[in-house]
Amino acid sequence: MKLVRLWIFLAMTVLGLSQCNVTSTGGGDPTPDPNITKTELLAGKSSKAWVLTVSKINGNDVFNQTVACVRDNNMVFRTDKNYEWNEGATKCRTQDDQVFEKGTWAFNTAETELVLNNETNYKIVKLTENTLQVSYTNVFGETLEMTFKPN
Repeated sequence: MKLVRLWIFLAMTVLGLSQCNVTSTGGGDPTPDPNITKTELLAGKSSKAWVLTVSKINGNDVFNQTVACVRDNNMVFRTDKNYEWNEGATKCRTQDDQVFEKGTWAFNTAETELVLNNETNYKIVKLTENTLQVSYTNVFGETLEMTFKPN
């Protein structure tokens, strides 16, 4: 009887595992569609807003050290290769402009770096429909890592 139960358990396990949908890369990100370009992942069909969710310096989380009015700022990428940083829903000072930075963006040839204004290169750690993670090393030798989610 124990042998029969073991075989039933194994059969159910195999059948159950065979029904698993293996289209996820973990962390809530679907497996990238090979027909979607990196530009579409970053900028959508015409534009896409991203909000910062994680900010680290040399591996130490500093996101919660920023003031709340900065945490909802949006970085908007457009398919015409322009971007903007804007204040999001809350401004730190009411007299501040809603859009506080504009510029151009591009990928390097290998599409492994995001280049802003032809001067700042961010290494692309992860780029999916739901995650933009970049890092760069500043002039002080600190490695800054930022993770964004669509807003």
